[in-house]
Amino acid sequence: MKKLLPFVIAALLIPGAALAKGPNPKSPKNHTNHGKANVQYILKGSLSASTPFDSSTSTNGSITIDVMHSNRHARALVGQSLTFTGGVVSNTKVVLPDGVTAIADGDRGIVKLRAPKEPRDLDATDLAAILTALPVRQIIDQGSTS
Repeated sequence: MKKLLPFVIAALLIPGAALAKGPNPKSPKNHTNHGKANVQYILKGSLSASTPFDSSTSTNGSITIDVMHSNRHARALVGQSLTFTGGVVSNTKVVLPDGVTAIADGDRGIVKLRAPKEPRDLDATDLAAILTALPVRQIIDQGSTS
């Protein structure tokens, strides 16, 4: 009986060790995604100097917007003129009003793009440099100002 007792104790401990809980995979300290969240930057203002994406030569287009309003992520850019050189790519959605075939200079519009969330205290010129280097997701032409 003395020789059998250690085996009985070991047999009772094995199921307990197998059923013990490991670390919670949803715990913040076990999360592997340490990158910044992507947010949508919405810029509203006057559009100009628009060149569309050229599918025959795969040349990216560009657009300039004088920012008059924005969402909270791009608030520092209000009052600036941004040029997205090479930002109009093949998958950029361009929404035009009825009967219009191209964006005219001075049209009201919206430019949307997604980028990593930047700190609120980031300088406007630094934020502009980051955003103008990225592709534009959507351009909405809202027609002329008159």
